[in-house]
Amino acid sequence: MNKVTKILIGVFLVLIVTSLTVICCIKINRVSFINKKSVKTVPFHRGVYKSFSISQKNQYNYYYIFDDEQSGHTEETERGIGLPFSCIQTENSVRFKFGGITEPEEVLEIKSIDREGITGSYGNGELLKFIPVPNANPDNFNAEGL
Repeated sequence: MNKVTKILIGVFLVLIVTSLTVICCIKINRVSFINKKSVKTVPFHRGVYKSFSISQKNQYNYYYIFDDEQSGHTEETERGIGLPFSCIQTENSVRFKFGGITEPEEVLEIKSIDREGITGSYGNGELLKFIPVPNANPDNFNAEGL
């Protein structure tokens, strides 16, 4: 091989390695950007949550059954009845419509989320705690008698 051929092969190899490095970096940054933007943090996920007043523990014997992050229903323990709801969640609040779309909106302001559950208030100043019920299936949960 002559000297010019060796130089051209060397330049070609450098270009290939540089191109691959740039492509990999672009893909990594693109995936990181997509993952950061697509992660949505909401307080409530599919599941069952027991609700009670913090100041008067267990005064409310309601369960919020979330079929998904936008809908579900409530049930009270005495008779198992409740209301369907739809909701729009953000990291700091949940805007509920209980009973139907024509009903007024009720906003639950989220105060904290920790290992024990979610703490929030509907605006009357009374703090409510929402505790996830382990292994409860929203598809067949029944609060009556609990």
